[in-house]
Amino acid sequence: MSIELIIITVIGPIISWILLFLNNKHSPEDLKSIILKSWFWGIIAFVGALLLIIFFDLFDLATTKSLKRTLFYAFIVIGFSQEFMKYVFLNIFITSKKVCNSPTRIILSSIALSLGFVSMENIYFIITNGGGHFSFTEGYLSVPAHIILGILMGFFISFGKFRSSRYLFPSIGLGTAIFFHGLFQFSLFSKDNTLLAIIIAVSLIVAILLFKKANKTTREDIDHINRKELEEELRG
Repeated sequence: MSIELIIITVIGPIISWILLFLNNKHSPEDLKSIILKSWFWGIIAFVGALLLIIFFDLFDLATTKSLKRTLFYAFIVIGFSQEFMKYVFLNIFITSKKVCNSPTRIILSSIALSLGFVSMENIYFIITNGGGHFSFTEGYLSVPAHIILGILMGFFISFGKFRSSRYLFPSIGLGTAIFFHGLFQFSLFSKDNTLLAIIIAVSLIVAILLFKKANKTTREDIDHINRKELEEELRG
């Protein structure tokens, strides 16, 4: 196994995790704790996604034999399976915690979960066939891609929580993550580097804008939203 492959599959995700979270001395202990837990839940989420992908493969649906099959493989087998499992674990085990009391914290937890997911995914590719399941391009881009997807999903789930929207905003978050993940995977399958560059650029810009908006949302803003909704319900 080459040193390059080891860097792609193991060191990249671990370094990303350390730089983003553990090395932040100013982070409160409760935030560090939920981020650490999110990272480990991401590992479990990958196992769930892998089982879904294996299920699809039993029916010969994980294939690129034709354009339709390639689209199904990219958007459903890969995009849906992976993002749905991350969505389930983020909703059940993370956002319900009291420590997730702001959109930014939920987004950071979503990023941590995504990093745990991609770390386990890449380690799995090392164990099985020496990493031959994916290209070096996919290997290099897997970590930043999952970070972007974590921001997209985390943003909408966070606003769903604080706007008391149990289904609409979280569904938008899941759909957005699946959409961009599917496009990303399809461009890799088709080896279309131009499409890949456009997808990465667009999704990155969207993720940055959403993260900035979430970061500007203060506790007072959330309380104001809740008070406004309560007043409307009372008037109704």
